[in-house]
Amino acid sequence: MDLIRAQLDELMGKDRNLLPSQKSRNAQLHFWDKNVCKYFICGFCPHDLFTNTRSDLGVCPYIHDELCRDEWEKFSKKSQYPYEAEFYAYLERIISDLDRKIKRGLERLDHQGETPSTPLTKETEEKIDALRERIVVLLKQVETLGEEGRLEESQALLKLVDQLKAEEEQLKSGEHRAGQQEKRMKVCEVCGAFLVIGDTEKRVQSHLEGKQHVGYERIRSALEEFGKRGIERRSSPDELGRDRSRRDDESERSHGHHRDYDRDPDRDHRDRERGKRDRKRSRDEDSYYRERDRKR
Repeated sequence: MDLIRAQLDELMGKDRNLLPSQKSRNAQLHFWDKNVCKYFICGFCPHDLFTNTRSDLGVCPYIHDELCRDEWEKFSKKSQYPYEAEFYAYLERIISDLDRKIKRGLERLDHQGETPSTPLTKETEEKIDALRERIVVLLKQVETLGEEGRLEESQALLKLVDQLKAEEEQLKSGEHRAGQQEKRMKVCEVCGAFLVIGDTEKRVQSHLEGKQHVGYERIRSALEEFGKRGIERRSSPDELGRDRSRRDDESERSHGHHRDYDRDPDRDHRDRERGKRDRKRSRDEDSYYRERDRKR
């Protein structure tokens, strides 16, 4: 699929699916323009990862333009722009929020593990009640035999009572373990989803291929890659909006200035000549006014 897309891009251009009006507009875009998504040109836009999931970030308000991304990838002085550092900061904030959610999920499972997962079934309760009734009867017989001095028979019945009590505990613990086995859960360390331990391979694979798991896995991989390249967050998340707005304004003015001079290489010469004429005109005016004042 990627090979076919690359061939179509080469033959028809990457904007082949755009309307004519969109093509003319996007042809004038550059990666520094304020309406271009800086996350997209740095790798990917997180808004595209979780569409129609619980983690949906909504529609990105900026333009995702492949030509701008190619322009950025070929740009040799990326360190002049904080785009990658801001991208890192945004991804870091997403994962930080997710890790807090995972921590709460683990605490919730630990708390649930302290109490029985399910109540005893009716059948088990009936068996336990029958055992208890039999134990009561046997204990009365033990008491009677003790009063009559029949100690050996009394000791034998006590052993039987102990066996029945052990059977009762076994029924309780067995039911509890069965309930825990049915509802034993774990938290996915990548995306924070709750998973059933021992679930079928098909369901596990479906989770691993799900949009939410794949999206968070991609973000974690990107952060790891940025860490290897030494890119770190340079500003707090609250400052990103203000910094981006200020940066876009400055960048647009800067690039607009350079574009003007690129269009007219002789502008410096004309400016110098214009300055000379202005200074000569100023000197002539000063001479005129001094001569007029002297005649008066």
